[in-house]
Amino acid sequence: MTHYLPYTIKEYMALLFKELKEYEAEIGGMTAEERKQLRKWVADGGSVCDNPWGMCADNDHSIDYITAIRIIDDIWYNPDDYFGVSKTAPDALDDNIPF
Repeated sequence: MTHYLPYTIKEYMALLFKELKEYEAEIGGMTAEERKQLRKWVADGGSVCDNPWGMCADNDHSIDYITAIRIIDDIWYNPDDYFGVSKTAPDALDDNIPF
């Protein structure tokens, strides 16, 4: 059975860019780097309401791209908040090596 998208690629991309414009006006406070990454994601066919990492909220719905980027950045710069281990932890582990 063949499945057809309800839109042509051109129509779909137009919808994604309309969604992007609305999202950028709504979210505000984006850094230049966030805006650059978001626009590339949309230009590649992604929706602002989704993210390429499959990150979901507690209700199993995808979280938007900027929220996902901010969570990833927060995990990177504040690993203690998530894992109880800092980025300098390998130095602290040297004393625990059994050989």
